[in-house]
Amino acid sequence: MIPVLFRANSTNFDTYGIGVLAECLSCEVTEERNGAFECILKYPTSGRLYGELRTERLIKAKPNDTAKDQMFRIYRITTPIDGTVTIYAQHLSYDLSNVAALQWSSESISPALAMEKVFTDTATPHNFTCRTDYSMPKKFSVSRPQSIRACLGGVAGSFLDLWGGEYEWDNFQVIHHQARGNQTGVVIEYGKNLTSMEHDNDSSSVYTELLPFAVLTAEDGAELVVTLPEIVLPIINTTLIQKRTLIKDFTEFFGQEETITADALRAKANNYLNNNPLGVAVPTLTVAFEALWKNPEYSAVLERVSLCDTVTIRHSLLGITSKAKIITTVYDTLAEKYISLTLGTAKANLLNDVASAEAAAEEVSTKIDRFPSLINSAVKNATSLISGQEGGYVVIHTNSNNGQPYELLILDKPSINDAVNVWRWNVGGLGFSKNGYNGPYETAITADGQIVADFITSGSLVANIIKAGVLQSQDGSSYWDLETGEVVLRAYATSEEVKEQSDRITGIEEQKMYRLVISSTNGNIFKNGNIQTTLYATVFSWDENITDQLDDNQFVWTRVSDDPEADALWNAAHFGGSKIVNITKDDVDVQATFFCELIDTTTRMSLLG
Repeated sequence: MIPVLFRANSTNFDTYGIGVLAECLSCEVTEERNGAFECILKYPTSGRLYGELRTERLIKAKPNDTAKDQMFRIYRITTPIDGTVTIYAQHLSYDLSNVAALQWSSESISPALAMEKVFTDTATPHNFTCRTDYSMPKKFSVSRPQSIRACLGGVAGSFLDLWGGEYEWDNFQVIHHQARGNQTGVVIEYGKNLTSMEHDNDSSSVYTELLPFAVLTAEDGAELVVTLPEIVLPIINTTLIQKRTLIKDFTEFFGQEETITADALRAKANNYLNNNPLGVAVPTLTVAFEALWKNPEYSAVLERVSLCDTVTIRHSLLGITSKAKIITTVYDTLAEKYISLTLGTAKANLLNDVASAEAAAEEVSTKIDRFPSLINSAVKNATSLISGQEGGYVVIHTNSNNGQPYELLILDKPSINDAVNVWRWNVGGLGFSKNGYNGPYETAITADGQIVADFITSGSLVANIIKAGVLQSQDGSSYWDLETGEVVLRAYATSEEVKEQSDRITGIEEQKMYRLVISSTNGNIFKNGNIQTTLYATVFSWDENITDQLDDNQFVWTRVSDDPEADALWNAAHFGGSKIVNITKDDVDVQATFFCELIDTTTRMSLLG
């Protein structure tokens, strides 16, 4: 796709805007899971629309293989170098960083209503809409004026902080998923499409002690900083020797009615320590792979994946099989293909330690009896929504011929034409619409016995037949996909099993993984007998070039052609002793393919697996 330029205040993106950036030299879109979503574009100063490129204007670009075109707002244009400028643009959703959400609070509110209120109660108008998959009510507040994007994530008390989840940014729509991606059957496998594997043990977020504080604001505006008498809380079982202190503001952890005291601060800080393993490094396993669905040889293999999808990593040589989630995509908009896909968060299956296993077991035990509280929360939320309502308008429709009433309406505006939120009850059923009198009615009980709703909370459900796509546990850890037949049940590991896995990973890191690459100095295809090139064999152990550390006799060259007898003679002459081989027309009769094997000189066995 060729990017299209739009004016800064555009809201209709179905046109060609100012024009198509046909002379664009490159256009890359990078998206991270719950992170950056940016577009970087290079454009020549000789281009037809160079004079129209300005900050705040919008660029429409294709962000990945599956999503529709997205809008990116220009925030930086570099000085021309060699007749080319680089344009940096952020996804349209970054505009929410400049929309202020007003203060309010609720002791118990569903995430859908909370999100809708955040997007509605703003200091300035905007065009963004929102929706969420979550249903469990929680305490939520906007305790001080802040941007909508801050309410969504990145600060204490935000939607990500309270409910978790994964965001999908679709131009003016914000979608808060419990799980954005899919549990795919795609396998990233050594020898097939796996190109690199990296185990990262990052200690940048590891500390030895926590210094909590909170700010108490008096009526006259004066601020008092509350700290603990002991100043810091030690972090037990830290892996660090050198002291490192995490200084954290807990003001946002206190509700408007809560009094900030040293004891309350200590309790919140200890709870934070119990839920966040600040004393140990969080290891990750990241792999990169080739997207085979773009290769003509694999075009029939439907292995298409996208951001937040979960795939299987398999490395038979190292004995690794683990599921991992795609956490970053880099997409070439012009060529319409991925430049790279990064997978991570495989540590839950590969690198659990005893502490995390115990924490998981404790979390499960607290959720075993969660259903009564879940029902109570739903009842409380329904009661708070229905009780004490004095607004709204009741309209009774009557038959113009006999005067008999036939329909009851409850509206949020006096006029049916102006009403947005509508309850409609007649002989066909009862329904609620957020789109006016004519619907659609997304919440309804109809006369033919059907119930339509986004979320249904029930203590016990008795049914003859249940038709569903996916049956899933509350936390998403266990599910049954009835469409594909895939069943995933949450498993628990003993400390011995965790230690065994940890020791196995350590052993894997100490092993060598050889990869041999053949390079040609004069291309790979020759015609009309004009053949003259040198083949070089380069060996990598993981990502390190170790060719110079290997003996020449470990390299065995072979040729495969339509003449087996000539091949045998050629192979005998190149059985070992060189990391390079010169190829001329005497080595190729019509067609030949050359291979190089890396062997152990003692056993004569291959080291490439």
